[in-house]
Amino acid sequence: MMTLFTFPKKEISKGFTLLFSFIIVMVCFSFTESYSQKASSLEEYLKEEGEKNTDFLRSLVYDNVSTIIISDSKTQIVGEGFPQKVSTDINSIPTLGSGNNIFRTVKLLQINLGIDSEKSGLRINPENLKGFSNLAFILIHSEIPLTSEDVESMVTGIEEGDIVLLYQVNSNF
Repeated sequence: MMTLFTFPKKEISKGFTLLFSFIIVMVCFSFTESYSQKASSLEEYLKEEGEKNTDFLRSLVYDNVSTIIISDSKTQIVGEGFPQKVSTDINSIPTLGSGNNIFRTVKLLQINLGIDSEKSGLRINPENLKGFSNLAFILIHSEIPLTSEDVESMVTGIEEGDIVLLYQVNSNF
């Protein structure tokens, strides 16, 4: 019987080796996908998660809960009980990394941006959050236009699912 294609055994072996190597490399790259933190707008997140699942977050953002306010590196506690929220400006970010025990009960970190230059200067990483043992949400509250990509570039070293990363833009543009 005559075949249309005849391959020497060495070439078939090399072909399978190359194909097998290619498949292994592709599988490895698919597992090394970046699991960086994804950002959502606050409104989208509240809508997607539903009212029952976001009551606590709504309370932290919109109600008067015990809050630590840090502005120009000066700390003030507003409200009674253990603080649930920190509201800070970009200039006070280094204060957050102090490992201060006051941050241990905080669930929401709100960082306020007011001018365009602050957007490019904001960088948050796990070193900034040493004392936040119960942190669940980071909210970037901005007076300037922001995209989810902008916010994602501000946060490094925090894996998806560890902390929910949100942003809210309030302005008149």
